[in-house]
Amino acid sequence: MKKILCAVLIFVPLIFFACEKKEKAENLCPVVAAESVPQIVKDSFALRYPATNVTTWFNKDSVAFCAHFITSTNIEKLAQFTNSGSFIKEETEANQVGQHEDSTGTVGKVNGCECDTHKEEN
Repeated sequence: MKKILCAVLIFVPLIFFACEKKEKAENLCPVVAAESVPQIVKDSFALRYPATNVTTWFNKDSVAFCAHFITSTNIEKLAQFTNSGSFIKEETEANQVGQHEDSTGTVGKVNGCECDTHKEEN
């Protein structure tokens, strides 16, 4: 009986810890080098946001690219484009911890991976 009680006391906290870690995991889109982004996507970004430099490019589920950038007025944004360069949406930082709000007011993940600035929440 003592062995069973000891086993329960050891493994139950481990199970809760593992579940908690799993819930916090996010499906973040992979960061890609600017050289990996199709020129048509980079050109589309440059037309829409002249004189703005991309901080980070993300590959969104292999069907789109997200550009993370900071505007001249110091506003952090993400812009999403299809692989063929068509603009999809723009997101503006909503809460200063890397989450963004799109033009429809939706915060967070919709489907697939989430383009995010990969900031750690405290």
